Amino acid sequence: MAATLTDAVKRKLNITWADDITDDSVADLIGDAVPVMTHKLGITADAFDFAAPGMERDLFLDYCLYKWNHEDHLFGDNYRTEILQTRAVWAMKGAVSSE
Repeated sequence: MAATLTDAVKRKLNITWADDITDDSVADLIGDAVPVMTHKLGITADAFDFAAPGMERDLFLDYCLYKWNHEDHLFGDNYRTEILQTRAVWAMKGAVSSE
């Protein structure tokens, strides 16, 4: 999962080079983004693999782009509709966490 998700994030961020500092920064970004997005989407961390295609991954990648550019404070407002739609899907599946 990690390599595939890392590759997807790097593509979203247009990172076409490889160096240890950038790779560590992307790994930290992903590590921070997983709990934020599972909370925003109302799912448990083990309920969804963000490397899998779908609305969740799209939102995850968009959040990573915002975070990379230090604009993550704008993400919730700009993606409110998509976040609520995704939460509704998970609520219908019965997989919404009780947090």
